[in-house]
Amino acid sequence: MNRRSFLKIAAGTGLAVALPRHARAALPPYKGPFYVMISARGGWDPVYLCDPKPKGTFNRLYDYDPVDPTAVGDVHYADIQLPANLVTDPMSPQYLMKNADFFAKYASKLVVINGLNMETNNHDRGVVTIWSGRHDGGYPNFAALVAAERAPEHPLAFISGGGYSGTGSLIPVTRLNSVGSFRKLAEPNRINPTDPNSTATYMHADTFARVAAAQQERLAAFKAKQNLPKIERSAGELYLARGNLDALASVALPDALIDMPNEMGDLERMAQQTQLAMAAFTAGLAVGVNLELGGFDTHANHDTAQVRQLAKLLWGIDYVMSQAAAAGLDSNLIVMVGSDFGRGKGYNGMDAASGKDHWPVSSAMFLSGNPGLLGGGGRVIGGTTELEQLPIGIDPDTLELDESDDGIVLTAPHLHLALREMAGVSQSAAAKKFGIVTEMLPLFG
Repeated sequence: MNRRSFLKIAAGTGLAVALPRHARAALPPYKGPFYVMISARGGWDPVYLCDPKPKGTFNRLYDYDPVDPTAVGDVHYADIQLPANLVTDPMSPQYLMKNADFFAKYASKLVVINGLNMETNNHDRGVVTIWSGRHDGGYPNFAALVAAERAPEHPLAFISGGGYSGTGSLIPVTRLNSVGSFRKLAEPNRINPTDPNSTATYMHADTFARVAAAQQERLAAFKAKQNLPKIERSAGELYLARGNLDALASVALPDALIDMPNEMGDLERMAQQTQLAMAAFTAGLAVGVNLELGGFDTHANHDTAQVRQLAKLLWGIDYVMSQAAAAGLDSNLIVMVGSDFGRGKGYNGMDAASGKDHWPVSSAMFLSGNPGLLGGGGRVIGGTTELEQLPIGIDPDTLELDESDDGIVLTAPHLHLALREMAGVSQSAAAKKFGIVTEMLPLFG
């Protein structure tokens, strides 16, 4: 994919593109692996997904027998049916995916981590923890850490469409906005840039060009006087962004942005951002991207709202993989799916509309079209107890469950230390700057 083709997709999803300090042609395209971080924002319920329990205290919706489990290979799942009342628009069900369909398609390509102790039930702290490996803030998102090591000069190395976007100041973060925001940025002289039929401008084109040139001269002079690196860097980024107005204004919106019913608006945003991510990966401009789907904070109506959002999430993951396959990237792609924390233990009421509250024990899932990147697929590591929904420790060498005092309870630091090792960045300067001190577990081979 050439640069102009990428800009068309970027325009459609509202991305403001700033050129790097060096000419794009001078930078070799980044060829992977590519990383997609998908945040189930609000606290998902693994009992309704990849850590199933018998019907009772934790589960009202499906049958599960640990002796004869619902599973694909070694990957157990909650066999939840999708009732018709999950949606009102007759077109919406096509954007929901049942657990059974998802695991039948992807179990052999999955690594599931259960019994992950997030050590918090606070949303903000949980989001930082699952994506950076530390709960105290300031640490970079894993994808940003890899991007800073693998392609720090690339213009869109780390893209965020939601979730935790901290970079530890290692690299800039590129945020995704709406189509309207893009047009306003790309065509600041138009009075109503979001209206394709309106061509009215604030000033004549020649006058605007003189104003823009004067702004650039003033900004360049300001930048030259700065001694503080942060201010100098920010001024340089603004200078480059303003210098791209002509290129941005010439970008035509793509015709192929996915369109969904209104009640699927949150999933539509995730899907459109997926389209952008694949275009950025294909163009060799990006290393990692954040995607997010909210709505998982189900303190009420848990059995309806949580099931609906999980079904959307699985469809969204499947869309990521199918788009990656269409672009020829699926075997060079690693997807991580996680959440703030879990839900439980048990329900907060007896009626059908009751919910589940925050619970620090959660799960994470990893997926690739090439399971070898994950050290092999079709694996489940860790677990939780049936009666208390508490994490069960694992043997640090075999990764088998170990309920003795020697078993290690999995935490986000364990997860991220293993991720850094898998990505080959554990000894990088960035990783050492943002060190993680815990046992190294061979979660990914």
